[in-house]
Amino acid sequence: EVHVPGADGVRILDVPSVMNLRELGGYETPDGPTRAHRFLRCGSTRCVTQHDRTFLREYGLTHVLDLRSSSESPALTCPYARDRSVVWKNIPLFGHNLSDPALVSAQKTLDYLAGGYLSMLGNHYDVRHILNFLASVPQDECVLFHCAAGMDRTGVLSMLLLGLAGVSRNDIVKDYLYSFAPVREVDQFVDNGELAPELATSRLSGRFATIGRVYDAVIDAYGSVAEYARACEVTDGVLDRLRLRLLG
Repeated sequence: EVHVPGADGVRILDVPSVMNLRELGGYETPDGPTRAHRFLRCGSTRCVTQHDRTFLREYGLTHVLDLRSSSESPALTCPYARDRSVVWKNIPLFGHNLSDPALVSAQKTLDYLAGGYLSMLGNHYDVRHILNFLASVPQDECVLFHCAAGMDRTGVLSMLLLGLAGVSRNDIVKDYLYSFAPVREVDQFVDNGELAPELATSRLSGRFATIGRVYDAVIDAYGSVAEYARACEVTDGVLDRLRLRLLG
């Protein structure tokens, strides 16, 4: 079963062998909804089955961007690195998996994660490299980007792409939080400020604060995600191609 992006806001793809896989399509913007079959985000692809690879190929997947560092052996642990039917690219966004439980438990989660995300955004060289690669994908083809868990590095890149498209702050926060709780519960929490009882002891509220802090830091410092990208020396031509892929 595939949940096609639509008015219900459900963007989760039921591909059991791939962690945390979902669409960036279906978010409202002033220029209409973001397009489906253009960008997919996920966590590890290490255990992807042949059945699910076939499904993703039929879904339109032609390019894969691996955001993990060399210490995580991306070329050995992402099956798409050896798949000649796709273009595979590794551009590390950060030096390690921020959601590694051993690391998270040793520090204050909010400050730790926010600091890590801001360090990623300070990596202008690789952010530019990443956006240039994504802009090079033909408009009607689909690119999947991933890290280890599909939460942190993948979440930061999703924030940038949705921000470039003009997606609202609330929906950008929701896209990030869908990694941590079911869609309906995230929507209820973000829209109404209500946390379901079963999530009361979870990290959802902390994660909500983290992504809000980081997004607001970008807007406060640069005025918009597009201006942040320009500060990374991303050209207007690349930004136009990305917007076309997201909206055209």
